[in-house]
Amino acid sequence: MLLFESLDLTPLHSILWKGLHVGGAGRPVEYDPECDLRALMLRQLEQIPYVKDLVKRLRRYRDMRSACGYGEKVPTEAHFSQMKKRIGVKGFSAVEKWLRHEALRLRKSQPLSAVGLVQAACADGTDLPAWSSRDPHDTSRGLGDNWMVERLMWKASSLKKLVEPNQFQRQPCKGE
Repeated sequence: MLLFESLDLTPLHSILWKGLHVGGAGRPVEYDPECDLRALMLRQLEQIPYVKDLVKRLRRYRDMRSACGYGEKVPTEAHFSQMKKRIGVKGFSAVEKWLRHEALRLRKSQPLSAVGLVQAACADGTDLPAWSSRDPHDTSRGLGDNWMVERLMWKASSLKKLVEPNQFQRQPCKGE
């Protein structure tokens, strides 16, 4: 993939390697976190719905593996889950911000790469909690879903008042 060839992820090194064993005694890191990020970006670009499907495609297609930087062996679903948990919401927000900045930098010289980066910047939000401006403990009425339904019901009832009840009843035709 040409998108990943021109993409230098070294500025994200501190975020991606956060919490990983770098040297000394202990289990070595099996997969490069930069490859993992490329795989998650590829998931967004290819619109692969689940990490499970991403892992299947990485196992099946050598081109996808090499585009991400993997050899013959690919990570499991659990590996990606642990990576998402390790990097966290703040880390992925920083990655997204950097990718968008990189897209702005490349927009004139490599416009297709910039579009791909913007799309890939939408890393994976399945583990990110939804944001709401409402207080979850506030039980008073506000502008929630019920408000919209009630508003539509009110409009429908006000329209019924404008129309006479028998105005649209079927009139018998001559000869019936």
